Amino acid sequence: MVESTIYIRNKTGLHLRPATELSQLCAKMDSDIKFIFGDKDINPKSVLMLLGAGIKQGSKILIQVEGPNEIEDLKLIEEAINSGFGEEMISLDEIIDE
Repeated sequence: MVESTIYIRNKTGLHLRPATELSQLCAKMDSDIKFIFGDKDINPKSVLMLLGAGIKQGSKILIQVEGPNEIEDLKLIEEAINSGFGEEMISLDEIIDE
């Protein structure tokens, strides 16, 4: 298993469009994927679970990936989140300073 901590930098958090894109990406992966946000374990292959978690700008998420392509899958998830899904983003400094 591999894991990584990442911050959501989208100004509007994971609302419907980015949550859908992230869910579709994760659903294509053979690995078991879990997001840990606060006290919630989230299956990111489900857009409803992502939306229900209420992940907002600046939220810190632990991503855990286990499977045959876990390293590559984790990298793709990180790249997708760090891309901001084409939306306006805040800097990492703004999050860490809070």
